[in-house]
Amino acid sequence: MRMQTAREMFDRNLTGAQLSQYAQQLLRRIQLSEARIRHLLPQLTIRSFDEGALIWAKGRSVQAWNCIMTGYVAAAVPVQRSGRIPLHVYGPDAWFGEQALLDGQPSDLDYICLTPVEVIGMSQLCLQEAVRAEPDFSGALLQLMSLRARQHTGMLAMMRTACSSLRLVIGLAQFAEAQSLQAAAPAPNHDVVDIPIGQDQIASVCGVSRTLFSAGLQHLVRAGWVKVRYGALELQFAQAWRSFAHSQRESLSINSRPSMAELLSGLARARASNGINKTCALSPAAPP
Repeated sequence: MRMQTAREMFDRNLTGAQLSQYAQQLLRRIQLSEARIRHLLPQLTIRSFDEGALIWAKGRSVQAWNCIMTGYVAAAVPVQRSGRIPLHVYGPDAWFGEQALLDGQPSDLDYICLTPVEVIGMSQLCLQEAVRAEPDFSGALLQLMSLRARQHTGMLAMMRTACSSLRLVIGLAQFAEAQSLQAAAPAPNHDVVDIPIGQDQIASVCGVSRTLFSAGLQHLVRAGWVKVRYGALELQFAQAWRSFAHSQRESLSINSRPSMAELLSGLARARASNGINKTCALSPAAPP
């Protein structure tokens, strides 16, 4: 981990004014007042991490509420002799670490960088002051925590009971959800989520073997839901992925063993129900 230097910000074409504007937008989205934003801006920190770096480890105290500027972070369970099992994914514009800061307990998971990551951090003291003084922010924070608790419960239930095909699709959908939880709604013509992560790591996030991941991915690519490039995937029609994952969690009962054809059909229905390019809706192509 290292602090971001002024030279590096310049190299990324991010001026001080642009950084300030970006930070203000982040803080407005979480319902902080303009006075509080002006108070917080000079106290925010910027840190960058390399791929594979631990932002903090299980059992360690959490020092800041972090928001991802670029990259992806996984909350993972450390397992003896077998690395880590990722449970949740956080993407650009997502905040994480609030639970440990609010209850004063050490982290119960490892937070590891799936890609190179840059974060903006708000100290525990600043967060606690905002919670006490800003009722709109407190409400937004409670709503965020409630939403995440529901998502995590649903995700764990599906990952425990579902077949590999469903785990793969829901695991990929996590990346679409991670990118939108705090971000503004994407423009219809930019409804793509870039996942600049190797397929071994993505398979681990999905909870499937590399072999099963590759087999399932081929069906998604042929049906137009995923594009593959070297060292990365692109999810197409991201809002449909989010809607599909939401519908799976909200279902009164889980179909734990759907076929890939059924999953593709479900994605197509989610896309149609969102009104995304209905005139050229994907066909739920059945696997050969």
